Amino acid sequence: MKKILFHSLTIPPDKVSTGMLVAEIASGFKDRGVDVEILASTPQYNFDSNVDSKVELKKISKNLYESTYKNVKVFHISSKKRSYSDSKRIFQWLKFHYHSKKYLFKHRNEYSHIFLFSYPPTMNIVGIFISKFLKIKLIYSYWELYPEIAEKVNRIKNKFIVSLFKSIDTFALKSADSVVLNSEELEEYIKNERLVKNNLLTINHFSPFLELEEGPNINKKSIFYAGNIGKPQNIPLFVNYFNESLSNEWTLNIYGSGEEYKHVKSLENEKVVVNEYTERDKLIELTSDIPFALVSLDPNLTIEGFPGKTFDYLSMNKIILCFANENSAVARFIEKYKVGINIDPKNINNLGDVIEKLNSAHFLEESLNNVAILNKNEINKEKVIDKYLSLI
Repeated sequence: MKKILFHSLTIPPDKVSTGMLVAEIASGFKDRGVDVEILASTPQYNFDSNVDSKVELKKISKNLYESTYKNVKVFHISSKKRSYSDSKRIFQWLKFHYHSKKYLFKHRNEYSHIFLFSYPPTMNIVGIFISKFLKIKLIYSYWELYPEIAEKVNRIKNKFIVSLFKSIDTFALKSADSVVLNSEELEEYIKNERLVKNNLLTINHFSPFLELEEGPNINKKSIFYAGNIGKPQNIPLFVNYFNESLSNEWTLNIYGSGEEYKHVKSLENEKVVVNEYTERDKLIELTSDIPFALVSLDPNLTIEGFPGKTFDYLSMNKIILCFANENSAVARFIEKYKVGINIDPKNINNLGDVIEKLNSAHFLEESLNNVAILNKNEINKEKVIDKYLSLI
């Protein structure tokens, strides 16, 4: 019987929640008796060789290493540490794809299905290669509309390039046997705007980290943010809102890295503290009593992406403070499940209502109760793995 392959850019020992999620789903397949392997890069994000030296990467060829994650064999394509330069990053991606396609071609007769995870944006090229050239069943886990995001945050201004990018992206989606999406809004967009009609499945994912049992101190006037600090996250705009709208008894702690880190660091004051990337265990310790976790998106973004950190925050028993367009998928998610507050950067006339909720013990206790219910019933790891298994 042929094997199943999971193909992602990042995977442990990289400390990227997306890669850790992929690894956990793969290990869930393994636990259910499925013969599964993973193809990814060598660590290039939040990896400390001193801390993570227990993870052995065994070199098996010039550009290929091997490790194990919970009894799942992982193949790592040699990659350099991530660059924040656009041109260097694209070159890194294309080099990664070149070697991954060589691996896939060499081992094309070993796999019946390949689960492809959509970061980086150029992963769509690999999807087309798998489906059209290798003729292997492709399940494309597509979580963000990269062409639209790049256009809306002015990352790409040339309309021809945007149009070309969308065409390639759409062809990759239409080439897949199944497409997994992370919000109902994204599914509707894919159907109506990209005209993708093949098997679509929306899955609310889970946090790959252990769920905490203890809750925060709802009386503490504090918010934290942890994750990538880039242009789509729009952290500087929230910092300005925070400074202008909330009293001096409030504090904001930011943990992360990214191309906007230096800009955000320059905004520090007595209320706002900006820290570099912090390991999960240490982050839990530092934020254990903080009740609010920030999800922030550029106000021009609506259904183009759903921040995965939302599920990480929920697993930490945090109330979500969302700073995003009210029509965004994440804002609608928070409203649907009543697990926090959304502030629309384009319409902050509801400031009085926001402050009232932030100071309402009843609202906060109810939100935390809804977080517990959601963690138990909707974003359950076993249920998510079952949904992925239904696609093979």
